[in-house]
Order: sequence, then structure tokens, then C-alpha cells
Amino acid sequence: MSAITISRRLEQNQLLLALPRSDYERLRPELRVVSLPHGTVLFEPRERITHVYFPQECVVSLLTPVDEGPGVEIAIVGKEGMVGVSVFLGTDRATTRAISQVADGARRLTVAAFRRALARGTALQQIMLRYTETILDQVAQCAACNQRHRVEQRCARWFLMTQDRVGADHFTLTQEFLGQMLGVQRPTVSVAASRLQATGAIHYSRGRVTVTNRACLEQLTCSCYRIMRDNYARSFA
Repeated sequence: MSAITISRRLEQNQLLLALPRSDYERLRPELRVVSLPHGTVLFEPRERITHVYFPQECVVSLLTPVDEGPGVEIAIVGKEGMVGVSVFLGTDRATTRAISQVADGARRLTVAAFRRALARGTALQQIMLRYTETILDQVAQCAACNQRHRVEQRCARWFLMTQDRVGADHFTLTQEFLGQMLGVQRPTVSVAASRLQATGAIHYSRGRVTVTNRACLEQLTCSCYRIMRDNYARSFA
């Protein structure tokens, strides 16, 4: 699909939708539609970033390296945000690993095109300032959550955050990948998911998660979910 077919009416990304229509239309020819299958690596730590990504209904994990392991998740990005905030902060070198965890499409913009858009006016700059604050808040809250809260609570938080971003009650996710996101072993994930399923909050089978009772899931998570959700809402009220 070429960039010329992108329609604001079909746009899902909240940052792009927050732009004034004239700014969006000026940016639109440089946006490219890309598919991000599960496990797609967008960039690695210390790599040069060539593109920034505006997810539509996909979800991307940001992981920081730890020793020789797969890394620890510090934030997730969906249709509420952009992957490649380092570019906005003035560097083209990645500090995290960005990997697609829930497959779907995204809009992609070259770093050069993104910088030209920033230089054209203040709207995108202000939107990115607000979003950068929320992603830094998410990183800090996730760090605290990983230290203080039980795996079941963190698992419930993760399911809620993912559901918010995909806009659907179901999504595909393996136990191995969820364990990597939560920083625990696969058997621990299995136990946590089984406990959540026993409450009726979710159904989890063969790598497919269905949120069957969101209200119950919200009761089972920790306060971190509500803090991160409310921080974003305040920034873009």
C-alpha cells in the first residue's frame, strides 16, 4: 500500500490524530504503511535508528539489555504512541531493543522526514513533549511495579495495557514471550495465567489471550495500571 492511500479517516495512531488536519496532510505523503509480524525487531541497543514508527493496532515492547539474557521490558507502545523517542530527544542511536509483540500494521517515517516535520511548526513538538513525559512515567512505574508487585498483578496489568492498545478483547501471545516481558520463567507465567483464568478474567489457550471479564481483571491488577493510564489521559486531555 502506498502512502498516498493513507486516509486520516482510517488513522488509528493517537499522536497522528492529535495533529491539526493541515499538519497531518502535509506529513501524510511521507508516511509508509508497514506490517510488523510478531517478533519483528525494529532496532537494537546502540544501533542507528533509521525510522520512527506510529503503531496502528500492533504493540511494540521496549527492552533494556541485562547481561547475556533476552532483556527486560521497560515499556510498551501501541496506537497511543511512537517508537523511536530517542530521535525526538536529539540522538539517532537506540538505547533499547524494540520488538513487535502483537502483530499488526504501523506507519513508518524516516528520521529525516520526522525531523523536518518537527522543524515546520510547534504542534508536533508539543505533542511529542507530552508523549515523551508519559513514556518516561511508564518506564519509572514499570520499574517500581516489577520490584513490588506479584507476578499475577503484573500479568493482569500487562493484559490490560495490551488490550487498550490493540482495541480488542483477544490477542496472540505465547507464554515464553510473556515471561520475557515480565522477567520471569515460563512456568511462573503458566501459574499466573492459570490463576487469572480461574477467576474468569481471561481465557488463555495455545498462545491466544481473551479478556473475558475486564472489570475482574482491573480488580486483580495493581495500582500501577491506573497510574499509567491516568498519566496518559491527563497529558492528552
